[in-house]
Amino acid sequence: SEVLADTTGKRPHAIDEVFIGSCMTNIGHFSAFGEIVKDAPPSQARLWVVPPSKMDEQELINEGYYAIFGAAGARTEVPGCSLCMGNQARVRDNAVVFSTSTRNFDNRM
Repeated sequence: SEVLADTTGKRPHAIDEVFIGSCMTNIGHFSAFGEIVKDAPPSQARLWVVPPSKMDEQELINEGYYAIFGAAGARTEVPGCSLCMGNQARVRDNAVVFSTSTRNFDNRM
């Protein structure tokens, strides 16, 4: 695992997967991501959306963001721990991942 700031001179040309989630996120991260992908052309990146709580999930549903995430092809997971802990699913091997998670450890995602 490498932090983007530490990869000067060898930055990737493409992002393979995007993970918006973790217990350290807030509702603003999700709504901002929704505004980015709304009406955007389909992404080649695999998109993951995992709110930290059921309360946040319900708010995102009520505000229409889950429909936007679905239209963008995002995979939504059960709120709570997910990729950060290497739980339900994982990113592909050797993927370049843009993530809001604070868990940038090998084999966590």
